[in-house]
Amino acid sequence: MTDQNDNSTGKDKLLLELVPCEKCGNPFMKKPDDNDLICDNCIELEKRKRKLQIGVFEKVIEVENQMEASINEMKSQLTLAKGKFNKQFFLDKIKKRSDTLKKSIELVEKIEETDDEKYIEEYKKLYEKLKKESS
Repeated sequence: MTDQNDNSTGKDKLLLELVPCEKCGNPFMKKPDDNDLICDNCIELEKRKRKLQIGVFEKVIEVENQMEASINEMKSQLTLAKGKFNKQFFLDKIKKRSDTLKKSIELVEKIEETDDEKYIEEYKKLYEKLKKESS
């Protein structure tokens, strides 16, 4: 008789309900007191997705860091190359002006020695050239 009473109250019975999963639509058995309408397969799938996303995210960050390091290295190389280019440019410019000034000194000396019109004309041309380069 105790068996009938226990069965009639339903306290010791394990009742399951067949409901469709909200995500995949497949039916699964759920307990009446369980409010979650998502099957175990979908729950496990979500866990694996999160785990994969975290792994992919970490790889993306790693690749991003490598790219950033590569960009910084290229920037530093470019800065060095620019510095060398600028240095060479200014050295060439200084050398060119030095040669021009040296030539002008030679022309002035020749003008003082000879008073030749030819040297005076060369000096005027050289002076005009220097004037154009400096402006």
